[in-house]
Amino acid sequence: MNEMIRVWTEVDITDVQSHIVVIDEKFGFCPGCREIGIKIEGLQKCPKCSREFKYVTSRDKSPAMVMRTKKKLPHLTFVDYDDYERVTGKKKAEMLFKNIDENQ
Repeated sequence: MNEMIRVWTEVDITDVQSHIVVIDEKFGFCPGCREIGIKIEGLQKCPKCSREFKYVTSRDKSPAMVMRTKKKLPHLTFVDYDDYERVTGKKKAEMLFKNIDENQ
């Protein structure tokens, strides 16, 4: 059995945001169209909006959850949920302040 280790790499956060699915034990959530209850077994794209999934994340980032996800969705790159939320939150804040500065 292969062991899992965390590897950090630079990614285009816009690409990640455009192609990520958030999952729990049994179902997925598409941030693009807000579809909930998506069956995750073999998931390639959102059944509602057809968003292509390249990345997957879960609020449960336990090693067991990561391994189950890799078994069910081996073609997707697992993204740490806390890292994803931190970076996207920072990007949203930057855009908010940029819009405020432009409107003054």
